[in-house]
This record gives sequence, structure tokens and C-alpha cells, in this order.
Amino acid sequence: MKKIFNSVDEVLADESFLAWYNRTSEEKVTAWNNWLASNPEQQPLIDDAIATMSYLDIKPNHVSNDQLESAYQRLNTLLNKKTVESTTPAPVVSMYKSSSWWKFAAAAVVVLVVGLTFWKFSGENRTRLAAQYGETAKHKLPDGTEVMLNANSTVTLGKNWETGKDREVWLNGEAFFHVTKTSEHDRFIVHADMMDVIVTGTQFNVITRNHHSSVLLTEGSVTIRSKDGKEIHMTPGEFVELNNNELQKKTANEESILAWKENKLIFDNTPMPEAANIISEHYGIKVTLGDEQVKERPLNGFMQNDNLDVLLKSLETSGLKITKKDNEIVISTP
Repeated sequence: MKKIFNSVDEVLADESFLAWYNRTSEEKVTAWNNWLASNPEQQPLIDDAIATMSYLDIKPNHVSNDQLESAYQRLNTLLNKKTVESTTPAPVVSMYKSSSWWKFAAAAVVVLVVGLTFWKFSGENRTRLAAQYGETAKHKLPDGTEVMLNANSTVTLGKNWETGKDREVWLNGEAFFHVTKTSEHDRFIVHADMMDVIVTGTQFNVITRNHHSSVLLTEGSVTIRSKDGKEIHMTPGEFVELNNNELQKKTANEESILAWKENKLIFDNTPMPEAANIISEHYGIKVTLGDEQVKERPLNGFMQNDNLDVLLKSLETSGLKITKKDNEIVISTP
């Protein structure tokens, strides 16, 4: 896949991006993941496009018949007005409701109006914090909340941080939050792809990548709410994953999950495909498994994760063959 985007609008208009975002084709999801690994400089645009899609969450069945009718009338009026104002007479094409395409055109107007409204009122005024490939970053939010971002992660802040209002952020990637309580006990909401994390003051880790989300709670309490309204309450030490739109509590190794905060990776019988994906997302480099044997091999051990070359040396020490060429790493059996 060879693509270079120059704006968020171009990304949002790309059919393959929409297929990747909505996971309508596993083939396109894989192709996009490989493209992202090969084009790390495009990540900021893709992150902004993801934030836009998450904020709008526009789906075809959200456009009601009343909206279509209204949009149809506005579009027809606009076309007739342009025709009257034109200095050169031109034929007017009547838009009969029996035509199959008028609903498509009307729906396009609805989407366009909503999109323009979004960019006008929240586009440039929203603060976006990021950690680039191969690094972590700490930030303090307007309410005093501390957030630590793992590599290749972004958090976009809502505009309203006044006392008495919900504090909202949109996360793409992985982050650890230490949320500050307010005098009014205002809610702090992390929007993470297909679920929301709702708290008042607590500490927790959130991962949301490639439509996979999870939460580890270390202090306080949180409520997880899926997009279909299902909720689950967590207490310290609990771990929740969202799988197939179902919230599930699972056992998890807290030390392993939070190791990234100290620039470490802890592999505990981790499948090699999962380990390869972690390395790829962290450093923005394509990682390929070179043979079937290595795909079946679990990975164990503690490794430093603040330098790619050091990490690769550690993998070699564990008995793997590492081949590095251009922007690709091949892991195979010796």
C-alpha cells in the first residue's frame, strides 16, 4: 500500500482507512498496520483522524429520515439558487425522491454539516499531547491530573475544564493516569475507542490500540462503560478487557503491565506474534516473524525498552536470530 496523506481530511476520505478503523476487512487491517509501521511520520495525521472518528462516531443508521428529508430540501434549494444566480443559463436537473441517489446526496450533506461543525467548535481548540516512537512522556493536565504516555500514544483534551463539569480526554495508545479529585467531585472520563473509563480521583492504566482496550486499576475505583451502555465496576488490582464488545474481568500481572513506565518489558510466556506487535508499536518499525517455528515459541524474560538496539541484543541472547534491514526487523530461529 503506497499512500502519503497531507491532511486529516484526506485520511478521513480514504476508503482503506475507514475499512481499517471499522475492521471490515482483516486483509486491509493488516495492510494498514504494516503501512503505519513503515510510515511513522504519518502517525500524527492518523491519530487526529482516529480522534475525529471517535468523537463523531458517525454511522449510516444514525441519519434519520427527518434528517435526510431536511438535507434533501436544503440541497435542492441550494442547487436551484445557484442556477438562478448563474449568468449563463443552464439546465436544472430535477431531484425526484424516487431517484436512488438523492438519499446518498442528502446524507452527504448531513455528514458534511456535522463535520464542519466539529472542526469549527472543537478542531483547533483541542489540545493534543503525544509520546513519539521509542519514548515515554509525562504531562500535567489543566486540573492537575498527571498522565504518562507510552510510546506511539496520544491523548486529546476536551475544551471544558471548569469546576462542576466533566473532564474528558480521548486516548489512542497507552497511558497511566493519576487523576486529581476536585472539590465538586467532577467526573474524569477517558474515551478509549469502544469504551469509556469514568472516575473521580484514582490511578489506572489504559490501553487502546487497534480496537483492543483494557484497564488496570491500581488505586481508587472506576466504572467502565462500553458503547452499548454495559457497565462494570472495578476495585484496586482488577484488570478488565473489552473483547467482542463484552467487558471481562481477568487476572493480570500488574508488574508486567506497568513495566513500560520504567522503560522495561516483561515477557511471561508471551506469544511471539504478540511480542513482535509490541515492538512494532513501540518503535514504529515493521517486525516480521521469519519462520513457523518462531511463531510457536513463547518469549520469557525481562528486557530494557529504551533503546531498540539493546532490546534486539536481548532477544538474540534469548536464543533468537535477529536480522535488521532498512525499516524492518526479522525475528527467526537460528
